[in-house]
Amino acid sequence: MYYHWIGKEMPDWTVTEIHERGRRAWVSLDLEERRAKAEAEEKAAEKKEWEEYCVEQRAFLDEMISKNQEEKLRLEEVYRKREEAREAERKRKRERARVAKATEEAGDEKGKYLRWTQ
Repeated sequence: MYYHWIGKEMPDWTVTEIHERGRRAWVSLDLEERRAKAEAEEKAAEKKEWEEYCVEQRAFLDEMISKNQEEKLRLEEVYRKREEAREAERKRKRERARVAKATEEAGDEKGKYLRWTQ
């Protein structure tokens, strides 16, 4: 606000008021700058905290994925061994059945009474 004075002298109250308005303007500007700086620092701190959290979560998830993969490989190995044992048992039973069948067929022609009926 400008005052036009006929004389060059201003009353004391106007000088005081002008200085007070200037001081308040500088104080409010300083306060706004401090608030902006504090908000920027707070946002930077939140962003840093969020990034750290994301890194921790990613590490945790990677660890869980690797544990799950290890568990999957271990289970696949167990299932493979079971299947091999089952296949070996089937092979053994097939061989026994083949031997029994061959023995039965060979025994049909010997003697008056068949061996498998005795």
